[in-house]
Amino acid sequence: MTLYAVTIFLSAFLLFQVQPLIAKIILPWFGGSAAVWSASMLFFQLLLLAGYAYAHLSIRLLKARMQMQLHLGLLAVSCLLLPILPSPSWRPTEAGDPTLRILLLLAATIGLPYFLLSSTSPLLQAWFVRRTGSGVPYRLFALSNFGSMLALVSYPFLFEPRLGTRPQAYTWSSVYVLFAAVCAYTAWVSKEVPSNKALSKEVPSREDSHGGVTAEEAPATEVAERPSVWALVFWVTLAACASVLLVSITNHMSENVAPIPLLWVLPLTLYLLTFILAFESDRIYQRWLFIPLLVPALGGMAYMIYANEGNYNIKNSIPGFAAAMFVSCMFCHGELARRRPAPRYLTLFYLMVSLGGALGGIFVALIAPRAFSAYWELPLALVMCGILATIALWTVVPSRVGTWALGLAAILVALLVPGAFRELWGLTVRNIGLGLLGMGLVWTVSCRLIPLRAPIWSICFGISLATSMLAGYLIKQERAAAKNLVLQTRNFYGPLEVRDDPPTQDYAERTLLHGTINHGSQLTDPVLRYVTTSYYGKRSGVGRALTALQAKGPIRAGFIGLGSGVLTNYGRKGDYIRVYEINPLIERIAQSLFTFYPHSPADKAILMGDARLTLENQLKDGPQNYDLLAVDAFSSDAIPVHLLTREAIQLYFKHLKPDGVLALHISNRYLDLKPVCEGGAQAVGRSAWAVEDDGDQAGYFSSSTWVLITSNTDIYQTDDFKDANSYELAPKKEFRSWTDDYSNLFQILSVK
Repeated sequence: MTLYAVTIFLSAFLLFQVQPLIAKIILPWFGGSAAVWSASMLFFQLLLLAGYAYAHLSIRLLKARMQMQLHLGLLAVSCLLLPILPSPSWRPTEAGDPTLRILLLLAATIGLPYFLLSSTSPLLQAWFVRRTGSGVPYRLFALSNFGSMLALVSYPFLFEPRLGTRPQAYTWSSVYVLFAAVCAYTAWVSKEVPSNKALSKEVPSREDSHGGVTAEEAPATEVAERPSVWALVFWVTLAACASVLLVSITNHMSENVAPIPLLWVLPLTLYLLTFILAFESDRIYQRWLFIPLLVPALGGMAYMIYANEGNYNIKNSIPGFAAAMFVSCMFCHGELARRRPAPRYLTLFYLMVSLGGALGGIFVALIAPRAFSAYWELPLALVMCGILATIALWTVVPSRVGTWALGLAAILVALLVPGAFRELWGLTVRNIGLGLLGMGLVWTVSCRLIPLRAPIWSICFGISLATSMLAGYLIKQERAAAKNLVLQTRNFYGPLEVRDDPPTQDYAERTLLHGTINHGSQLTDPVLRYVTTSYYGKRSGVGRALTALQAKGPIRAGFIGLGSGVLTNYGRKGDYIRVYEINPLIERIAQSLFTFYPHSPADKAILMGDARLTLENQLKDGPQNYDLLAVDAFSSDAIPVHLLTREAIQLYFKHLKPDGVLALHISNRYLDLKPVCEGGAQAVGRSAWAVEDDGDQAGYFSSSTWVLITSNTDIYQTDDFKDANSYELAPKKEFRSWTDDYSNLFQILSVK
């Protein structure tokens, strides 16, 4: 047992340690978008499915010695593909959806090692059963998930703060060689079958709470019954629901804060923790506790999706989503654990679970961005989870009662969901929901205290009703969010909305939103249309710098990030402006639904593609000699990391004049980027000044923080900076400057 446990633990640790590592390495190549993690998760889930399929087919079709020989050969080949550093040739050369390129890159870089790591747990568990005749290998599954969780928790707190990505990749590759050696020895030990009776000593799959015996209690002489098609479908559906919740919640948090390993790791850790708890002991997952908890969990997530009108509260939302996701995944994985089959079918069980995970990843990463115009996959997952809870309860009640309950649930859906369109819906739902929750809690406690068989059909009815109301609430919120929309669309880089807000005070404005982040607005009044709004007014850092430079004559300027085109409003006849933009949808929106860019009389052009790659390519024809280069490319609520590293700032100054100004927009709710900017300024031997503007001149201005890096300190003595709230940045003690190889957003996280 010890040899199998060590091998499985080591494989699981490596399996999940490489996920944030490789995603962080390739994140800068694809614009720093949160969707890079979704595409990476899809790859991981597909390879996990392939690994489980390999384990299942090997056990079913190959003899023990053939399994050993095949696996040893694959392990040897995988070691030849190390280290796991992607080739720079995979960097994209043009704008567009890079999902396929990411999948191919990952396959070429870590495909075979990840495939073998994925197959290790089910394969070795089957070998263990065959060699020992044991009937209960599921604790090895829990051990595998514990190793995975430990890898995830250790990454943002232990490895990322101390090592660059290249040392991490070489360290991982070295440990993988050790794993390959241990796994090869385990395969060699397992090549012989001590007894042909091992696989015949099977047990029936466990029954639900109303009868039958568990796998642990069943006589070893009984023959296991093959799982039904219904069981297979339910396994897949439960796993898919948990997978969609995992990836969509991660996307939601990353889009509103930043695409960083910390926010990737937290949901995935909770996801694995529920696996561990569900499969470690039958006593942890209890329906009487977790299914009633689904009501506030799903309702709470539904509320947080639409709460605060886009003002994402990190202190409440992240813990709230984490707790609710734990309850939801505990239900999905707990039901999977209750329905696990006899050891004979364990590879089939793992295959179905991994298939569900892969289908969930495909839905979020491939289908949803192309089928939906907004982030609807998370609301759909909440409703699906409620439906699965109803079905899970229905399977343990008498058929007549279950049929009656489902029929009534269907009627309630038909009656209550249209009620979402009525004005009094919210009040009705709130009152009924609170009443149901109170009744459910009282009923749950009474069922535990009174030694009588609990009438589960009543709880089933309550969950059905709550799910119907949840669907109605979500529909109502989506309809409310659709008001004043001019455009709602999405692609790989996230959801975009153009909204015409009703007049406030004496003006109305049109705003471009990326998720909940404002990417520029324009006043719709013809008289005020070309007032430079939001973060870019004349009292902002970039506005003051542009005005001061333009006082000397025509300028050459580069803007990284187009948004609604507000910055191009500064362009005058004779000015030379180049805009770097990665998202094709942004380009079309800025030129069709806003008029800043089309109206500008400057010599202007939009260059599509990642800004750093485009600037590097431009060096082949010589520097651009910009007077000012403004970095305003936001992914989520922060500038992508690769646009702030030491190498990035050195590249910018190759395109700037000797006295040119680099303007970095660092307005942010949760990340203090000033130390990063100051470290970059040190790398190019220049000073960094922060310019803060509270935007209180008018309602159409936004508070902003810009950092100006330049050797031309005389600019701060001009009239444009006389009343500015500006100050020079000082080095922060014990802060390690960011490079392309090292960055750590956790050290600058600021929660107020």
